[in-house]
Amino acid sequence: MSHKKICLASDNWTPAHPLILKAVVEANEGNAPSYGSDPWTEEAKQLMQQAFKRPCEVFMVPSGTGANVFALKLSCRAFESIICTDIAHIHYQESGAAEAVVGCKLLTVPHQGGKLTEESVLKKLRSERAFGKHSTSARVLSITQPTEVGTVYSLKELQSLSKLCKEEGLLLHIDGSRLYNAAVFLNVHLNELVDASSVDILSLGGTKNGLLGAESLIIFNSDLQEGSDHLQKQTLQLLSKMRYLSAQYIPFFKTDLWRTLATHANSKAEQIASIIQSIPQLSLSYPVETNQIFFKAPASWIPLIQESVFCYLWDKEKNEIRFIASWNTSEQDLIELRSILLKISQTLS
Repeated sequence: MSHKKICLASDNWTPAHPLILKAVVEANEGNAPSYGSDPWTEEAKQLMQQAFKRPCEVFMVPSGTGANVFALKLSCRAFESIICTDIAHIHYQESGAAEAVVGCKLLTVPHQGGKLTEESVLKKLRSERAFGKHSTSARVLSITQPTEVGTVYSLKELQSLSKLCKEEGLLLHIDGSRLYNAAVFLNVHLNELVDASSVDILSLGGTKNGLLGAESLIIFNSDLQEGSDHLQKQTLQLLSKMRYLSAQYIPFFKTDLWRTLATHANSKAEQIASIIQSIPQLSLSYPVETNQIFFKAPASWIPLIQESVFCYLWDKEKNEIRFIASWNTSEQDLIELRSILLKISQTLS
């Protein structure tokens, strides 16, 4: 096929947005205090605190895995454990960092459409607590919003999980590497997600939505703030020239650029889902609610799709492919994708 190869592999593959690069260049003027004592970091923190509309401690960090490790290490002691789904990033896509660096056991629960349910959490708690000191002490419930398969916890679901955490003495951690896409799908502001969940600690993304290697950790529970500045250094998440991370968040939050970019990505994913649904041989694995699309294809299609589209074969046993739309996915990409899939359909029919 003669098409230029389309990139739907990951929102990590995309370039940084021009306004983000502009902010970095503007921050690259003269000298500035190091390790987050610069004016860009102070402004970025204030903007993020305003966006969440509640007191919180904000840390800029260079990686999502680092943010999760930092969050969980603040939340857990060595004999405690973390409940998450069996497809959680912290369980199967972060090279065992939570267990290796935090030193806590992960208690996995089978997901339902990517999500944890109250019933599954309670079942896991009962089984872990049955043997007292011979088991771990569950301390954290960690969810991903949106989930690893692109589905979104509703505000009602977040409220229910928050209530459960309070009743069972658990802290709630949210892995929000694509939190902006969830907010767009629910048509809410970021503070509404925080209010509904009463989240204790949030790993907030950036890189997947147009930033340049910039993530953050937001601590809402003041009990978790003690020693957090030391732990940022100890977990290798403290950059000396922090202004280059922080400067990116200024246009991102000041102009609601986060919403613009996430809206575009979600919209393109919805259009891609429509293309897939129009082809009888293809079927969606999950509802497409954010910018991730999982679908099943005949085995013979997969090499032909990957010949023209950068994407991952997500589950070989199910012949399941993952597409991810990004802030720079274009209308032309969609036109060409439709042409590619129709041509495969005609060739192999």
